Amino acid sequence: MDFIAIMAAFLLAYTIRPFTDLIPGVQYVFQPTLLPPFMEYLRFALVATTGLLVLFIFSGLYSMKLTEPLRRMLIKIVFLVSAWVMFIIAYYFLIVHALFFSRITLAHIWLFSLFFVLSGRFFVYFIQSFLLRFGIGQRRLLFIGADALADDVYSYLKNDRRYKVIGALSNKRESRRAGTLQVVGTLEDLELFVKKYDIEEIIQAEGRAGDSASMDILGFCRANQIQYHFIPDLLRLQRTNVETEMVGDIPLISLKQTPLDGWGRVYKRAFDTTISFLLILIFTPLWLVVSLLITFDSPGPVIYKSRRKYRNHVFNMYKFRTMRADADRLKASLTEQNERSGPLFKIKNDPRVTRLGKFLRKTSIDELPQLFNVLFGDMSLVGPRPHLPEEVEQYQKHHRQVFAIKPGVTGLAQISGRSDLDFEDEVKLDIYYIENWSPWMDVKLILKSAFVPFRGDGC
Repeated sequence: MDFIAIMAAFLLAYTIRPFTDLIPGVQYVFQPTLLPPFMEYLRFALVATTGLLVLFIFSGLYSMKLTEPLRRMLIKIVFLVSAWVMFIIAYYFLIVHALFFSRITLAHIWLFSLFFVLSGRFFVYFIQSFLLRFGIGQRRLLFIGADALADDVYSYLKNDRRYKVIGALSNKRESRRAGTLQVVGTLEDLELFVKKYDIEEIIQAEGRAGDSASMDILGFCRANQIQYHFIPDLLRLQRTNVETEMVGDIPLISLKQTPLDGWGRVYKRAFDTTISFLLILIFTPLWLVVSLLITFDSPGPVIYKSRRKYRNHVFNMYKFRTMRADADRLKASLTEQNERSGPLFKIKNDPRVTRLGKFLRKTSIDELPQLFNVLFGDMSLVGPRPHLPEEVEQYQKHHRQVFAIKPGVTGLAQISGRSDLDFEDEVKLDIYYIENWSPWMDVKLILKSAFVPFRGDGC
């Protein structure tokens, strides 16, 4: 179908070139010499079409079992067809040392190829979806083992019309609640169920199966031409940020702590630098006004430098001063009034806070100078809250997982409860952010942070 679609695009572009232009209403003088003889053009079309089909083959577009979503497949086709046209241009420019015989024809080839190929894919997708409504083309699947991971996979597959899940075989027969994967037999019934339901795929999710039992199941699948899948035991410890790679002929499964590893960090740093610089410029007039108000409200510096620790790096975090100038000296006498669990110190009605300081804290204006920390690279716009060195020394081992990324001006914990959260809950939210980071998540958290002060729960 793709071959027919691409050849049709070539033939249609060749046919309409003498009668039309690419842009309606903008006419270019057509000369017969702009197009080569038809047989020469046909030979070129056959070679070019074969090249595009080879690209499709190596990109997995002809797999017997397409597992990627339709949207992603369509985006891949658009990219490959566009890259293929650019290769044709490069070939003519670098090898033939001439421009393509008709640039308008080439543009039509690109446009028609995309339209015909995508239309063909939509047609196939429509036919498949229609047949699946009647169970035609469904792959019958059986689970080996019934646990939490198997339930998660089942909850996804039961809504996928491409699969018909028969149930699960386990070491022993057991009844399970509705909505979860049902145990329909024991491992001794494997051959019986395969023959009865003509099973095509098996997913082994039994984490306690020994090497011998697993090899027996794998051997049975190979002998009966059944596609075999398994869920690695490591996924019972970590479910996100899993990558696989080959070292020689040995597959390695890598568990990353955060999607930020690699190019994610480059993107996040570029985003932080750009946005922090723009916000510094935007809020400059506000800073001048706040600086004057702090000077008139109480004696002391305008900017308060708070020592914070990230991994083994101690840096000054900048804030507008909201307390008396001797606040650090008075902290020791207020330790018994601490209202937060864990290593952090917090008093709801802290006597050290000035009148203006209460307003600055409630509106989070006191946090604005931290944009310079972001610009200098000590912090990020979004991330775990940085803490004092003496607080970090009280961290338990699992608390140090927040050091996977730089601390942030705002974060998931800040918009979820700010200073009212227990420290353990704050760490859980920070770890969730670290493990599930995405550029869009950063944008959403920044936008939500802008509205947090209006809730009246400022710290």
